[in-house]
Amino acid sequence: MQTLVGTQKGQIYHLEINRPKSLNSMSSQLFQDFKAAVDIINKADDVRVVVLTGRGNHFCAGLDLKEAPLMFQFHEDMDQARKSIRIYDLLKDWQIAMTSLSRIKVPVIVGVQGYCLGGGVDLITSADIRYCSEDAKFSIKEIDLAMAPDIGTLQRLGLQNANISLFRELAYTGRIFNAQEALKLGLVSKIVKNELLNEEIFKLAQLIATKSPIGCYTIKSILTREQNLDQHLDVMARTNMAMLFTNDVPIAITSSMTKTKAEYPKL
Repeated sequence: MQTLVGTQKGQIYHLEINRPKSLNSMSSQLFQDFKAAVDIINKADDVRVVVLTGRGNHFCAGLDLKEAPLMFQFHEDMDQARKSIRIYDLLKDWQIAMTSLSRIKVPVIVGVQGYCLGGGVDLITSADIRYCSEDAKFSIKEIDLAMAPDIGTLQRLGLQNANISLFRELAYTGRIFNAQEALKLGLVSKIVKNELLNEEIFKLAQLIATKSPIGCYTIKSILTREQNLDQHLDVMARTNMAMLFTNDVPIAITSSMTKTKAEYPKL
């Protein structure tokens, strides 16, 4: 794995996002590495808990906007229908990668520090338990790229007893929200002092590792049978395979890169 580092410490497997110079943003390689990590962990029958963190000062800044244009390049002779199919295939691949944590057989604990934006939120919603540091900052950022989140946030948080009014506010505005609001939303279950984050999540991992692996496996298999989740994700991918061709997307990306206000045409 090129963008993830995996280290087994006894019965705990520590998985780290390792792109600190890019704020641990999501590249195409990172999506593939998450799928590979699931296979590695699920084959290790002595792993009882997985801990996921990000190296550096930030957990994950979302999609790598510098690489994104390369992900959406098409042959000049390709018509709209064929481009849409390529977009659908890409989104389904990303959805599978972001569902990785829920496909791991054992409980997954995430520790979030610094920024957790866009795709980072998609990722952590598929974990079992989420702690964050006091300095953590979150955003359901996709609206600022003129799109709807399409790889898990809308589907999972809506099924996880989130504060729906606050959830919708954050999805529509894309604004940054802090650890206290993340707790209120139900996105995290505990806030800890910055310097104690790793200590706290590993303490929890060690406790869970003492429990019956069969019991934990059964609990997770029941709790992760998210009702109609696959169907909802497929609807989202089929919707965005068309919607991503709007002129609003390049306007939004240019605005984001140049720090200028986006001006969109009428609906």
